[in-house]
Amino acid sequence: RPWAIRVITLIHLASEGATMEDEPEEPDYNDPGQQVSRAGPGFVVALADVLTHLASLSNVRPQRTATKFHSVRPPQLPIRDYLIRIAKYFQCSRECFVLCLVYIDRIVKIHPDFTICNLNIHRLLVTSVMLAVKFFDDVYYSNAYYAKVGGVRTREINVLEAQFLQLIDWRLHVTSQEFDQYRSHVCTAAAGGISGPERPGLSLENDCEQEDLAMAVC
Repeated sequence: RPWAIRVITLIHLASEGATMEDEPEEPDYNDPGQQVSRAGPGFVVALADVLTHLASLSNVRPQRTATKFHSVRPPQLPIRDYLIRIAKYFQCSRECFVLCLVYIDRIVKIHPDFTICNLNIHRLLVTSVMLAVKFFDDVYYSNAYYAKVGGVRTREINVLEAQFLQLIDWRLHVTSQEFDQYRSHVCTAAAGGISGPERPGLSLENDCEQEDLAMAVC
């Protein structure tokens, strides 16, 4: 199976049945940043490569109905360059990019007919990272600023924000267990040497053996 699908599949399996042995009990105030591993400098690029490949597979299962996140034609700016631009100008913590993946995957889980593709990934990214920054970081900017960085109008980013929140049932909280699962799977994929959609195969069966290398990458 394509490596990006394996990443998402393993994340789903882990989130449904995983347990954390000997994990300290978390405080009651549910701090989303509690006891999570920091995302390293390579995480943004690793995430971009995962999403680039995932979006390239949309022709296998195209979405019949266009959403507010769909553009008429694929944007000229590659997903990697777009995500790097967001990371540069949003000036947010890298952990926000882990949360953005969790949020996008929640849309797919809740709405199985929703397909990630080259027509919607850019708007999904700018919206999900913006929400992650507002939820996770102490400092964030106005929607007008984020819209300018993302290349959309302020009115549109406001609509996308509301639509995204509805799609994920307003669930922005991410547990430390979820955070570590999504982060580690993306980093393990990056450690396997896959750098784009032209490299179709990646087995994640040896996750434990690649863990140290993955953490060095991300």
